[in-house]
Amino acid sequence: DLSSAEDNRSAYYLSVAKIGHQTADALSYAHTRGIIHRDIKPSNLLLDGNGTVWITDFGLAKSGDTDMTHTGDILGTLRYMSPERFKGQCDVRADVYALGLTLYEMLVLKPAFDSPDRLTLIEMVSRTDIEPPRSIDPRIPLDLETIVLKACDQDPKRRYQSADDLADDLQRFINDVANLARRASLLDRAARWSCI
Repeated sequence: DLSSAEDNRSAYYLSVAKIGHQTADALSYAHTRGIIHRDIKPSNLLLDGNGTVWITDFGLAKSGDTDMTHTGDILGTLRYMSPERFKGQCDVRADVYALGLTLYEMLVLKPAFDSPDRLTLIEMVSRTDIEPPRSIDPRIPLDLETIVLKACDQDPKRRYQSADDLADDLQRFINDVANLARRASLLDRAARWSCI
């Protein structure tokens, strides 16, 4: 029946937010210890039978006090890399971005960026805003879409500035309280387009 399908969908969105919250909380813990994961993606998040998220594969993690790669190295999964990483810049907001793309994929059941060609994929990630999740599935809650769009903003200054900030807004969604993230106004979007 229709109401039970709607309840299942609402429960799914809540579970996506809870997975995101746990992951953001774990990333915050790593970040406060000077570690940036640099390869957050769906396959590096494992969910156990108790509903606990485990972040795996710290093979590309970078400690704040060591340089583990050389200038020009591109390490990580391209479709989840933040645009600034292609310019050799990486801080905690890169993990926030990758988690945002992971949540996006969980909501719309497809990657935000997809191309078999590596250079095309880099160009897409570097220059293309993601398609709003509700344009793909209008049943996605507006507040959850707003959180994901803020986490995935092309400009790191407009993103959540920490995994803690993202975790806090996801907790607000879980608690059914208004989140702090706000949608970009038409004027903001026009200003972004004029800068391209």
